[in-house]
Amino acid sequence: MSDLQTPNLNQLGLYPRGTDILGVDVPGQYFFGRLNARLDRAIGADQLKPVMRSQLVFEQLQGIAQMTPITTVGSLVISVILLALSYNLPTFGATVVWTAALYAALCVAMLGWHRARRDSVHGLQRGSPDKAIRAAIVHSIVMGAIWGALPVIVLPGGDIVLKVATGVVVAGVLCAAGFAMLILPQAALGFSVPLLIGALIAVLRLKHPAEALALTGLLFAYASVIAIVCVRHARNLVHHLVSESQIREQKDIISLLLKEFEDNSADWLWEFDRTGTLQRVSDRFAAAAGVSRDDLVGRGFVAFLRTAASEGSDPIIDEVDQDIRTHATFSAVELRITVAGAERYWRLTGKPVHDEFGVYAGYLGTAADVTAEKDSERRINFLAHNDSLTGLLNRTKFTEHLKQNVARLERYGSPFVVLYLDLDQFKAVNDSRGHLIGDKLLVQVAKRIRSTLREADIAARLGGDEFAIILNNNCDADETAALAQRLVEVVGKPYEFDDEIILIGVSIGIAIAPINGTRPDQILRNADLALYRAKAEGRGTFRFFESQMDSDVRERRMLELELRQALKDGEFMLYYQPLVSAEDNRPSGFEALVRWNHPIRGVVPPAEFIPIAEQTGLIKHIGDWTIREACLAAARWPEDLVVAVNLSAKHFQMSDIAAVVRDALSGSGLPPRRLELEITESLLIERPEDVVTKLAEIKSLGVTIAMDDFGTGYSSLSYLLKFPFDKIKIDKSFVTASSEDAVARDILRSIASLGKTLKIRITAEGVETQQQVDFLRDISCNQLQGFYFAKPLNEPDLAIYFINQFEQTLGALARPEEELVASRLAS
Repeated sequence: MSDLQTPNLNQLGLYPRGTDILGVDVPGQYFFGRLNARLDRAIGADQLKPVMRSQLVFEQLQGIAQMTPITTVGSLVISVILLALSYNLPTFGATVVWTAALYAALCVAMLGWHRARRDSVHGLQRGSPDKAIRAAIVHSIVMGAIWGALPVIVLPGGDIVLKVATGVVVAGVLCAAGFAMLILPQAALGFSVPLLIGALIAVLRLKHPAEALALTGLLFAYASVIAIVCVRHARNLVHHLVSESQIREQKDIISLLLKEFEDNSADWLWEFDRTGTLQRVSDRFAAAAGVSRDDLVGRGFVAFLRTAASEGSDPIIDEVDQDIRTHATFSAVELRITVAGAERYWRLTGKPVHDEFGVYAGYLGTAADVTAEKDSERRINFLAHNDSLTGLLNRTKFTEHLKQNVARLERYGSPFVVLYLDLDQFKAVNDSRGHLIGDKLLVQVAKRIRSTLREADIAARLGGDEFAIILNNNCDADETAALAQRLVEVVGKPYEFDDEIILIGVSIGIAIAPINGTRPDQILRNADLALYRAKAEGRGTFRFFESQMDSDVRERRMLELELRQALKDGEFMLYYQPLVSAEDNRPSGFEALVRWNHPIRGVVPPAEFIPIAEQTGLIKHIGDWTIREACLAAARWPEDLVVAVNLSAKHFQMSDIAAVVRDALSGSGLPPRRLELEITESLLIERPEDVVTKLAEIKSLGVTIAMDDFGTGYSSLSYLLKFPFDKIKIDKSFVTASSEDAVARDILRSIASLGKTLKIRITAEGVETQQQVDFLRDISCNQLQGFYFAKPLNEPDLAIYFINQFEQTLGALARPEEELVASRLAS
């Protein structure tokens, strides 16, 4: 009867209240309805959901159907034995009739069983579950009545052997039927009641009351035990069905969750049994492994990992294998896997699974491809220790290596060398050609540095255009010098970007440990001092650290501190050098030159403190002060005299010159035409567009702009076209050389001619002889400056200079009158 559908209990006449066990209306339907309800409560069926109650009916029908062949065979055997025992007895005829009735009932049961089995094999469906239940109950009542008739027929007229056999048969059949119908208490009740009634009738007809009473007690004891067992078994069946249903629901929920997990999560699922054989893998797992699911299922999990691992004997896989052997959970285990020739990283998590009896059943787990995450970690780790642009070590990692070398030096006495490199002219290239070209240039420089070194040497970019190298094994001074020279030559070779040739150089400072220091900061500082000396001595070279460099730096540091204090104490002063007219040698203005009146050193010339002021940023304050003081001084001079102020390139870049000039003119009352600002060509090399914009803003105030040191740069003429300068100051090197060098004189003539053409006034500085004065006057220079006329003058000397110039002017005016009087007296 396994083919029966799970019935709908709403259609059954078995359980609804007010219907008897046969599903038909009877006068005692109320009684049978109450009995049904009690049986439901006894076995727990009254709490079942409709679907579960249908499943219960299905299980009951299957249980009855499975027992039908067994009970039939048993009944046949018993009937044959009874016929044999009753042969030649008065009850033989009745026994034959009883046997015929039994066989007829058994035929009906087997016919129904055979039909149900046939339909199940052919996938057919006949009748409905409620009819099947009714038929089973009716059949059990009929069978109970037949077996109940046996003692009534046999016991009165049988011999002792037949009576004993009948009693055993009745007791056995009662027990056997009870156990056969445990799954359906209604059927067991339907069978047992008729049987007990028949047995009681037979017992009550016995002649001995004591025997009747004993047999009656035994019958009721058997019946009670069977009833209790039936109810308990049915209750267990209900509980079993509920548990199975809950398990199915949980499995369905888990399956839905797993499917959703597989569809939406980046992780993959895998499962293997207690033998370690893969039983289930998700499609993503198979795709990540580069094989089909069929190829994976059936393979050993650990064996698959060993096959896929990049390294055949991966210790991590050994640890996973050990965890599986000990049924331990493993989490976030990362493996390096090779898939289709590509290296990937997987992260595995697995947990042992046990069945309902607590027996180990295998593992269930997840896996994920974390290659992108590992690549990110490697990138982050690389950036933490390497320069992102050049790939060389960064300052942090270089410092770490430097400390390690110092530690080896302290422990084993292993010397090492530090080279400090700084690129020459890089800033000009970076500013003029853009940061993109500057970055490309740094990358190429790094490659050249790396290619020049050995594998064991350490190279780093400290920042900007600064690099550093640690030589671990070879600390010979000659070989270090040879390497430094190779670096100067290799880095100094031309670079080509976008069909443009770029030339830069490199300066190198060298410190040898432990000779030049035993602490990381000391060694690096001394290499930096050597670098500073290399730059000071012409760039594009290298220098070893010398102890004198340290003394020079300490002196320079002291000078810097004193310079800061000088700003606070007002120790700066202005000297003025005359700018004279080339026609009559009369002063047309003065150039303001800053001096430092040091309380101990005396007057310090600008060449000693201006470079330090530029490096420390103090030049901004000194330059602004110079402009303000020069304007205040010029405001006290005769109105035809101008004041010229030379602007440092650093000062021009750091300060808002236009605002400073505007404030200085406003504060002093000096007319703008009487202020002249001089700039050098070096200022225009770096960011010329920005400089020209600033100069135009200054010129709009009415101030005169002059180009100083004209002729010393390679592109001076181009700058004259970019900005309309008011004046050109010829560098003194040409004036000095003009006394003996014809080429210098030709250059001066060309510059003077250029000035006439462009309508730009020409000033020649560095004039020291009358010969130079005559020559410069002949080529039409407008203005002259130099020691021939006067050295730079402080305020007192400037006052004397004004008095002398006034006396000379008065004398020049008086001489014509004296000559007129003398001529008159002579006549």
